[in-house]
Amino acid sequence: MIIHVNGVEIEADTFGEPGRATVLLLAGAGSSKDFWRPEFCRRLAEQTGLVIRYDMRDTGQSVSYPVGEPGYTLLDLAEDAVALLDHFGVARAHLVGISMGGAVAQLIGIDHGDRVASLTLIATSSGAEGLPGPTERMRAYSAAKPVGDLIEQQVAAWRAFAAHSVEFDEAAAREVIAEEHARTRNIEAANSNVHATERIDSWFDRLSQITAPTTVIHGDEDPLFPIEHGRSLAAVIPGAELVTLPQVGHELPARAWDTVIGVIAQQATTDWDHRASRLAAQAIAVGRPTEWFDRIYVEGVRGDVAMPWNRQKPSLALEERLQGVSGQGKRGLVVGCGLGVDAGFLAGLGFDTTAFDVSETAIEVARERHPGVDFHVADLFRLPEQWLWAFDFVVEIFTVQALPESVRAEASAAVSSLVAPEGTLFVVASAREEGTIPDGPPWPLTRSQVDGFAVKGVTAVSVERRDDRWVAEFTR
Repeated sequence: MIIHVNGVEIEADTFGEPGRATVLLLAGAGSSKDFWRPEFCRRLAEQTGLVIRYDMRDTGQSVSYPVGEPGYTLLDLAEDAVALLDHFGVARAHLVGISMGGAVAQLIGIDHGDRVASLTLIATSSGAEGLPGPTERMRAYSAAKPVGDLIEQQVAAWRAFAAHSVEFDEAAAREVIAEEHARTRNIEAANSNVHATERIDSWFDRLSQITAPTTVIHGDEDPLFPIEHGRSLAAVIPGAELVTLPQVGHELPARAWDTVIGVIAQQATTDWDHRASRLAAQAIAVGRPTEWFDRIYVEGVRGDVAMPWNRQKPSLALEERLQGVSGQGKRGLVVGCGLGVDAGFLAGLGFDTTAFDVSETAIEVARERHPGVDFHVADLFRLPEQWLWAFDFVVEIFTVQALPESVRAEASAAVSSLVAPEGTLFVVASAREEGTIPDGPPWPLTRSQVDGFAVKGVTAVSVERRDDRWVAEFTR
């Protein structure tokens, strides 16, 4: 279908159905939407939801310009993609870009981060200075005089870009090339115009501004952008992961589809726990270890993932501890309260209950669900002075373990600072053995880390391991 967006005509089509995650595919320089094979798109849609592919300017049936006179830059191509999302009513999409399409996706991630749910960047580059240039074989191909008609020349180009340790799939290449030639308004413009666009400023120094979870996929035999380009890109984007495709060049052969589709599907998952791990890694990479909490709650409210930590009942251990207890005349506080169910439970027992979370979004939801609690947006590492030594019953359930070990001692001490004289600190945390290294988040606590709550006048009353959890009580 031809769509009028951003002042131009763009040809696009879709696979799958809306209602789940949306994936937008961005092809490389001179490639139309035909690069993304229908079978690839169908399989991807089965695992994600809606897949959109389209012809960039000067390719396929999209707007075409005179040869050598492209009326656009990469920035315009980025705006086209965002306008397409608007047309399809997509607030946020998972962007998948290969080669130049990966560069365009980077620009969208920088300038339109609120529209990007994740980035998958294939066979592209960070543009950092000092990266190796094309391989000798690639340079020899570029220097040679083209032979044959345009189709034969393109087949030769695909062969040059492909891995050389495995047999080149010429039939697959010819199939794509033939489709592109049959559909493209001006094949000469498609093959040359994007390379003649006005250069834009390097955005390497801005890649650290990307906030979307990012996976970089790179072939270990890429002759145009050797693997160092992929490593550089993964290193500069906060929290990005690198997936290396063995025996793959500057291409996306069918034998790599399973891996690539799997990566994209993981990025597009609605499993909040998996998503939280990616967001946490990114936040920790930029030195803001609590930032990811609000981001995962925001995605939950939007429906991108299931609502995180959406318990409908209070902690069983907390219920057991407070069975038959009245909170009348006592002040209670819940650390990292999330959506507020434990705080609501305390208030129901008569405690004058305060609760806080670093996530503004979580607090907004908690206030709606539990109006009898005094909720606050607050940071465990910057607590209000009036809260120190102020609460008779402090609840800490699974909050400290969601923070990296580099701040674990500081976080535990901050929690303990809230306990009033003769007050109680009640702690529940996932357990692990001393000396083990956990994947996180969360990062379960060892016994010695649980003992870390006993600081500055706070002492342990009991520390009990119940299967895979610690249930501990402290007093001042």
